[in-house]
Amino acid sequence: MKIVIVALGTRGDLQPFIALAVGLQAAGYTVRVVSAKGDAAFVQRFGLEFYPLDVDIRQVAAGPEGQAQMNSDNPLKFIKSHLRTSGALKQKMVAVQEEIWSGCQGADAIVYHAGMANVYFMARALGVPGIMASPFPLSATGAYPAVLFYAGPRLGRLYNRLTHVVFERAFWLLSRSAAQAFWRTRPHPPRLALTPPSVLQAASGQPVLYAYSQYLFAPAADWPANLHVTGSWQLAEEPDWQPPAALRAFLAAGPPPVYVGFGSMLDATTFDHTLAVVLEALALAGCRGVLALGWNHEAEGAALPATVFQLDSAPHGWLFPQMAAVVHHGGAGTTAAGLLAGKPTVVVPHAVDQPAWGRRVHELGVGPRPIPKRQLTAARLAAAIRETANEAMVARAAHLGQQMHAENGVGTAVHILQDFLQSEASRKPAVSC
Repeated sequence: MKIVIVALGTRGDLQPFIALAVGLQAAGYTVRVVSAKGDAAFVQRFGLEFYPLDVDIRQVAAGPEGQAQMNSDNPLKFIKSHLRTSGALKQKMVAVQEEIWSGCQGADAIVYHAGMANVYFMARALGVPGIMASPFPLSATGAYPAVLFYAGPRLGRLYNRLTHVVFERAFWLLSRSAAQAFWRTRPHPPRLALTPPSVLQAASGQPVLYAYSQYLFAPAADWPANLHVTGSWQLAEEPDWQPPAALRAFLAAGPPPVYVGFGSMLDATTFDHTLAVVLEALALAGCRGVLALGWNHEAEGAALPATVFQLDSAPHGWLFPQMAAVVHHGGAGTTAAGLLAGKPTVVVPHAVDQPAWGRRVHELGVGPRPIPKRQLTAARLAAAIRETANEAMVARAAHLGQQMHAENGVGTAVHILQDFLQSEASRKPAVSC
């Protein structure tokens, strides 16, 4: 049986789906991953079939629309940044729909990132199961606000449910025009109403997989039974990756350092200033540091002190357990990796769901109050780093890491998919010769 996985986005968006793909492959399925062309080497490293989409995520992020979206730190900015998408980018989004359709041919089932909403209709048109997966809660509940609103006020269950309705509809409307353009050229197109595919998916009875820990967001009591919080999807290791000798030497030369990295949050105009703030904060806190540049580049002429090691990237599953604490942007995957490592976490949220993860980390007592990117100063960051040394916080983070490890998110997700696909196969009529 061939399962196609569709996940387009940054490395943080894709990596959990690679972990799921590896788990499905180990369970005997043939897996094809459909993602941006720049991810080919990473995906194929795991022995997975790859179908490239002709889009460069980093190039999009560096453009004015991408930079606006990366600074969307409240719901209004998020919606406005997407509404201002240029005509050229909209045309690219339509072309990508065509490529995704081609990549899904031959699938017996499709698993897709919640941001790829049109895949719900593609799966229906192909007559195969479509299973939505999301790194954050997406279905309406009165238990807590939607992630886009989570860092805001608490106004009761009715308000909470309303924020989910607004978020799901906004999430769909921002991609609906590209989906409409795709189906317009095909016979018998589906009716793309205002009802979001995420709502249709939840009502379909087919599984919805939430790839985060129940200890971060508990399953809501008012959700239907086909919505599953599996635990986070983490790669155990990356084939052929070895840490640089200089990094090993740095780690061995002193006490555990503090990790600082903002991943794919490309800071095209102010990274020189951000780097200076980070270096000053580490000095004020009296800590050694590992600085991961991610998509950013070191400031020209910047001289790093001997107490700070710079790297482009390293697998979080290997690196984070060796840190004293982690400082990052609050992406869903990076947050999960830091907490799985049992480390206190400082979140510097930039946009979208990151303020939600920052607040949740603080609510759980495993990190200081988040510092929004626009409020980042050396003094604030140094104070937050010092706070991560608090014994009670260190103990809570370690305990949470143990709880999250016990979930086995990939294994749980694979088991759910196996049960569902076997049940679907048993319902199909036998073919007579």
